[in-house]
Amino acid sequence: MQLGTFGAILKHAIELEGSSSLFYEELAKKAPEDKKKIIREFVDSSNKNKLTLEKTRRMEMQEMILEAITGIDTSNYETKLNTPADFKEGATCAFQSEKKAAAFYTDSASKLSFLPNASRTLEKIGKERESRVEKIKALL
Repeated sequence: MQLGTFGAILKHAIELEGSSSLFYEELAKKAPEDKKKIIREFVDSSNKNKLTLEKTRRMEMQEMILEAITGIDTSNYETKLNTPADFKEGATCAFQSEKKAAAFYTDSASKLSFLPNASRTLEKIGKERESRVEKIKALL
């Protein structure tokens, strides 16, 4: 699905953070004790990101509700975040998901460069997602 407006991009990002938080909650239940802390950090971070994105949407929405944007198609960034059967399966899924989420945020930030605050927020979250990729790789 094409995300053709600022509002659509932010709505997708908010949903992404919500589903990531739920996924990591489930993954934390299956994680070995020594890996639970890092997974819990992902839950907290996704919850914080969701609040930040909601605030950004409220602050910028008035100006940009109808501005057309092209080139952001959700099919390029989708992964299935199903309840993992075990920690290894979940971590592998998380690894793929984080790579795609990082790309979504980076691409979206560049498309919204005319909104500096929103672009910086998306770019920051994208970099955080890239760092998660490395952390998950270390868990595998």
